[in-house]
Amino acid sequence: MKKTLILSVLIVMAFVFACKQTDKKQKQGIVVLSPEIAEIICALDAEDEITGITAECNYPPSLKDKKVVGSFSKINLESILALNPKYIFCSSLEQEGMASDLRNLGFQVEVIYPESISEMLAAIERIGILLDRKDEAMNLVSRLSRELEAIKQNSRGKAHPKVYLEIYRNPLMSVSDASFIGELIETAGGDNIFPTLERDYARVNPEAVISANPDIMICYSQDTLENIINRKGWQNIPAIKNRRIYFERDINPDIIQRATPRCVEGMKVLANIFASWQNEQ
Repeated sequence: MKKTLILSVLIVMAFVFACKQTDKKQKQGIVVLSPEIAEIICALDAEDEITGITAECNYPPSLKDKKVVGSFSKINLESILALNPKYIFCSSLEQEGMASDLRNLGFQVEVIYPESISEMLAAIERIGILLDRKDEAMNLVSRLSRELEAIKQNSRGKAHPKVYLEIYRNPLMSVSDASFIGELIETAGGDNIFPTLERDYARVNPEAVISANPDIMICYSQDTLENIINRKGWQNIPAIKNRRIYFERDINPDIIQRATPRCVEGMKVLANIFASWQNEQ
């Protein structure tokens, strides 16, 4: 027991010494722990400043050449210490603890977690200021705002299909309008069948889906078409009956789940799906 205590103290002392040595070096580069923020930084033409990422940071594909410092939920502190970044960008939720630990080690940590389109645009501006990419950020925000307005204009005056988005099968889970995905569905011209839920992403009752009678289903629950069409009581749901069921191969989840500039592309795909339904009404 005593030996274990002594060993633990020595490890802590060595770690503190390493941190102090790191502080003496000039901090440079960026470590990004959130795939959303990585996308935004790259969209601002600042990819060269990124020195470390988590395994989930997979877009753009060129990020594969960056040093991986762990995963979204578990980082390697030694790897980050070795990089000695000027900034560390992370998300909220389970990364809040990481942010606190990294701040205690003397790093400048920026927590950015956009949960809406407006918050995403604000995040782009904030990151642009931090990275001395203010002009690039303003230009990107202006372009995205114009495209968003065009999408909204295109959906006005048209019939809105009822949309059911399934993120899990067991238990059955969907999204509310308060979620980022829910906002994108509404902006693109659809009506989410679950406008309000207990949480942004929450369990739903199969009977509630049947009762809502959705026209379109987007399935991210890894279920198959055969299983879906054979679910008890679902055969008469318009989305099932007319085979308006869309999977990951039809619309990449990342472009509607991540609050990044690519969400505009996601809304355009959604709008095309909705237009196909509208043309048959």
